[in-house]
Amino acid sequence: MKKIAEYLRTQAASLAAMADADNLKGKYADELADNARGLGRKLDLAEDRYREVKGHLGGWAEDLEEFQKRADRALRDAREAQRAIDAHTSRADAPPRPSTGKSAEKPADPPKEDPRLTQAEEDLQDAHTRLESAESDYQERAAHYARKIRSSIDDDMKDSWWNDIKGWVADAEWLSKFAEIASWACTALSFVALALPFVGGIVIALTGAIMLINILQAATGNGSWLNVVMDLGALKLARVGTKAAKAIAGLQKNSRNTAAGLAKGRASSAASEANKGARQAAARGERKRGGTSGNQRKKNRARRLRMEEENRRAGKNAANEVKEAELPEITRKEELRALGDKTLGSQLKDIERLRNTHPGNAQIEENARKAERYALLNQGAWLGSAGLDLSDKALENATDAYPGVKETATSPIPGTSQW
Repeated sequence: MKKIAEYLRTQAASLAAMADADNLKGKYADELADNARGLGRKLDLAEDRYREVKGHLGGWAEDLEEFQKRADRALRDAREAQRAIDAHTSRADAPPRPSTGKSAEKPADPPKEDPRLTQAEEDLQDAHTRLESAESDYQERAAHYARKIRSSIDDDMKDSWWNDIKGWVADAEWLSKFAEIASWACTALSFVALALPFVGGIVIALTGAIMLINILQAATGNGSWLNVVMDLGALKLARVGTKAAKAIAGLQKNSRNTAAGLAKGRASSAASEANKGARQAAARGERKRGGTSGNQRKKNRARRLRMEEENRRAGKNAANEVKEAELPEITRKEELRALGDKTLGSQLKDIERLRNTHPGNAQIEENARKAERYALLNQGAWLGSAGLDLSDKALENATDAYPGVKETATSPIPGTSQW
């Protein structure tokens, strides 16, 4: 601190001399003089802080040395007193002399206390008292110098709230550790998401958390903006993969709904054709004409309505059968084609099956074409996200140039501060 204070004082004097120089002319000279004078004043403030704190630490060092000497003397005296007490205790523990067998009329007088033991116990207690006194004085002077140091740094050289945040981020090592662990977890889960699409949500959440940490570190000068760019790329790819998987699920549902509509129409038509004659006869019987009673007309009407309801029910049952059918089982080859994603493979196979079942239907054929494109997009996105992350880690550990590039992309966001 003394050397820093001397250096600051020298630089402040140089800046003051630059500001007072009269051999420079022009607007740039005035601007240079104002800036040099302002920076010189700031260095003076910093020099005062370092110089004062250096003085406080020097005084504290002297007091601390004296407290240590007092504690050492107390320890030495306590050990000597304890040795004397231990020696007396060992003599007192010696076996008693044999008894004469005669009963005593009155108890023997207690042995007189050894003055050397009394003195040793007093010395031990005194050593403890002196140690407690030294410790108490140590605590008092520590608080005294702490107050003086706080007073010295409570000057006009103020840091902004942004400087406080930058300092907090710099000291928060757990942020970097969490980001590193989460990054490796994302890399592993990106491959798991190929087989289990729901894991994609976890990957996106972790990537988002990592990106927030990297943005905070980059903005405060404690990290590289290149990390943020890599996170944005990985997050974008992960979102693309998740959206592609959802799109395939939507296409499969749409194809089933379309196929269900077709099945409903065919089943209703078939049932209607099967009971066409009976319905027509019932329809004729319910019309009012000579010789037909009202009761008979009601029965014919009810019979016609029942057959029409059966036709509608046949169509509805056919539609539900299509909608609620289990996803088709896929072969090992089809699973490998889907890179291990069984759900995706079953959905794609179902879309293909519906296309083959209903050839010529424009909607189902269009869904099948889109599903194939989304399947490729989904797998490519997850592989790209994992590959981007693995490439970053590999370059980070295998080369010296890549960390250097990251270093050049380190630039904190400026905040409002005197510095």
